[in-house]
Amino acid sequence: MRPERFQTLVTVVSLATTALVGCVPPADGPPETFGHDFSMPGGTRTDGALVFVVDGVNAETFERMLAGGELPAIERYFVARGLYAPRAVANVPSVTLANLTSIATGVWPGHHGVTGINWFDRDRLIWRDYTTIAQKNTLDGDYVAPTLFERLSGRTSFSVFFQPHRGASKFIENWTSAGPPYFFGWYEFVDRLTLYRLDIVAEVARQRREWPGVTVCYLLAPDFRGYGYGASSPQYRQALRHTDRQIGRVLGDLDRAGLLQTLHIVLISDHGMVDVERHFPLERFLRDEAGLDVARAHLWDKTPFRRRLDYYRDYSCVYYGSGDRYAAICLRKPLRAADGKVTGFAAWPVRPDRDDLLRYPRRDGFKPRDGRYNAVSGDTVNLLEMLTLMREVQAVAYRVAPNRVRLICTGGSEVEFRQERGRGGPIRYRCITGDDPLGWRGVVPEALLTGQPASPRAWLTATVGGDYADLPAQLLAYFRAPRAGDLAVFAAPGWDFSDQHAAGHGGLTAGEMHVPFLLAGPGVPHGRLDTARTVDLVPTLLQLLNGHVPAGMDGRSLVGEE
Repeated sequence: MRPERFQTLVTVVSLATTALVGCVPPADGPPETFGHDFSMPGGTRTDGALVFVVDGVNAETFERMLAGGELPAIERYFVARGLYAPRAVANVPSVTLANLTSIATGVWPGHHGVTGINWFDRDRLIWRDYTTIAQKNTLDGDYVAPTLFERLSGRTSFSVFFQPHRGASKFIENWTSAGPPYFFGWYEFVDRLTLYRLDIVAEVARQRREWPGVTVCYLLAPDFRGYGYGASSPQYRQALRHTDRQIGRVLGDLDRAGLLQTLHIVLISDHGMVDVERHFPLERFLRDEAGLDVARAHLWDKTPFRRRLDYYRDYSCVYYGSGDRYAAICLRKPLRAADGKVTGFAAWPVRPDRDDLLRYPRRDGFKPRDGRYNAVSGDTVNLLEMLTLMREVQAVAYRVAPNRVRLICTGGSEVEFRQERGRGGPIRYRCITGDDPLGWRGVVPEALLTGQPASPRAWLTATVGGDYADLPAQLLAYFRAPRAGDLAVFAAPGWDFSDQHAAGHGGLTAGEMHVPFLLAGPGVPHGRLDTARTVDLVPTLLQLLNGHVPAGMDGRSLVGEE
């Protein structure tokens, strides 16, 4: 081992030892208790909500394990006591930070503005990457919708390792103590440490004689075990069993303290996961094979604007991807003379139109090394044709006009969604080319497939259960975001756009877009829900806790209207 690497390892181990001394949670104690003291003084207000957000739960695997008795705590505390939506629909794109923000706000990514774990803002020429230490806590300044914490501003609230936490009374980040075990891949330990921090919540509640209005805990082990071993692996299933056990231990302590009689408890996931067998580094392909001028540097707010401007005006393309199975391609609009020759590019805020995408300029003097794509002609490339003829791509979406988007599927079949009245209005479907590109014939009512407009919720009901669930409203919402790509590219089953993981998410398949959503507590009926969205969480909790759901959210209450 090289000396500098050895020194780095020594430093990390020392940091881990120092950080964990005196704050190590029980390794994995009895199934009925985490060891928390949730007893409250007499007269303490004990209503509120405790939300467990579990990253990367495949709904089908979860339901099989539940039916097989492998998740006994979830069965006992949630399914037997409240509502279970086995196929709740996540948000487009189905990636973590975009979906966590949607869970926190009740608003789709296109409407709150965070379109991925990383994104490019073409108006301010800013690249964001929340996976970096420097930028991870910039999230709360990047979305525009109020959070559940802000809507319950009169109550104490906690965010435990849950990144979109604006308005929370206390954000427990866990970085000092959770960073080292995260570095070593001890993800289950990180989750136990997260739940261990609920002792802080209990102590504050005793001091204030009021249980928090909302506490959100973020658990990550299933997602990372899926990435490492695959969503069908024994390690992934074991991570789900571990999650069940630890949540059950916490709920056992709450039950003995009598708090489950007054608290609402929630278990929800941000996205599903699917296995990946083959990799296709799309960014490299766009640069080396398609000949696009893709920027390499990722400049953010700390870089002076003049430097960002000087750098990005030398490029016509910025690529960003999240979850490995979703990618956004941002493009400058080419300027052409009367004879069609490209004379330059417009400023970054000006987006290209469909004609530009059909004949987009390549780098000067570029010579493609791979002849398998006929979309390349001279000094231009038909991006729509090139991408949708590739076996690695399931679909490509783009904006035609305000409130009008198109999706091209593998082989070139194309559909259009139109929402003339804008957000919340009825949506009309049109098949432009191909025969039933989305496989909706016999599933979606024929009237909708022949052009009859329907509400977003009607489209959810018609499409839930398979691939492309809830796509019409969500795709229209996505392209309202200033940070949306000019092209949104979704990987074909079994593929991703990276080169390292055994599972991924971000695409439009059922395995990525469906997640479990469970809710129990006072006023919650018992049963199963056929249709629900993860953005329904905030309005549902507001209905239960306040009796009022403000306007402006894409979700709606699952337990009755105002």
